[in-house]
Amino acid sequence: MTLITILSAAGMALGLGGIVPQIIRMVRARSGAGQSPAGWAMCLAANSAMAYVNITAFGALVLAASNLLAALLAGVAVALILTLGRRPAPLSLPPLEQLRTQELTILREAVTTAELARR
Repeated sequence: MTLITILSAAGMALGLGGIVPQIIRMVRARSGAGQSPAGWAMCLAANSAMAYVNITAFGALVLAASNLLAALLAGVAVALILTLGRRPAPLSLPPLEQLRTQELTILREAVTTAELARR
């Protein structure tokens, strides 16, 4: 492997590694809040242009495939933002007893026990 091959593979991984977590977050939250459709459209345009250059000028099909995949994912992100809207994600709080630390529940039980012991 040459240095350019290693750097190209790292660039492909970094490019796709920044897109995928954002799409996953939008899908899980069912909201496109905090996302810019213009930014994702620029990502779509830039990756499409890079894919064209990689195919026609350099004949680098692997790089072009990575650019096309990134452009496809950017298109998915734009579609998610337009479909889900930019409303904030719904806030759902668990009941007091289901909190991870249960510190408030233990404290409440200690206060209740102490009050009952005084009577």
